[in-house]
Amino acid sequence: MNDITDYPVLAYVVKLIKNTITDIKTEYIAPASVELKDGNDTIYLQQRSDENGNPSTIFIKDPKDIIFSEDLLPSLKNLQEGAEGKTAQELLNARVIINELDVETHLIFHAVKDHFDEISNSYEFSKAIEKQADKIKSKFKFGSHAFELTVTNHAQLISITADFPASFDESIKKTIENDAAKVQLAVQKIFR
Repeated sequence: MNDITDYPVLAYVVKLIKNTITDIKTEYIAPASVELKDGNDTIYLQQRSDENGNPSTIFIKDPKDIIFSEDLLPSLKNLQEGAEGKTAQELLNARVIINELDVETHLIFHAVKDHFDEISNSYEFSKAIEKQADKIKSKFKFGSHAFELTVTNHAQLISITADFPASFDESIKKTIENDAAKVQLAVQKIFR
């Protein structure tokens, strides 16, 4: 199968990735599914409806985070920029979800990590523990103190909340909560 003309959003995303990553190989595995092979690494793309019924949603599995390393997130967030004709209209409602997170939520989360780093080099991201399209929960450390940070990308508000173990030091907890409020305000200004 090599014709995805019935899926213009998918075709556009494939073209965008291929224009950025040279020598990537394309294999159509179904009318709405594509594998992109970059050496031994594979990116899987599929166009289908999301949880809200939006049929122009592209789901991407990128186990090696090639898309992030190639700095494609901003282009995938603003798909309609530079598009023309019927494809431009299709792209207005398009949504891209990479490794279970919507592209904007990826960008917001990276901004959150950067802002925490700017506040103090004592903050350290450990790992993501839960992902939904517009929400990511992850483990962080402040020095030797581990806590969980949840970033939620609501339509009007980006919320950042920290959860602490019961025995967490109160003064450090207050510092982290204050820093989370600063970071929330900063990313709110950037993305809203």
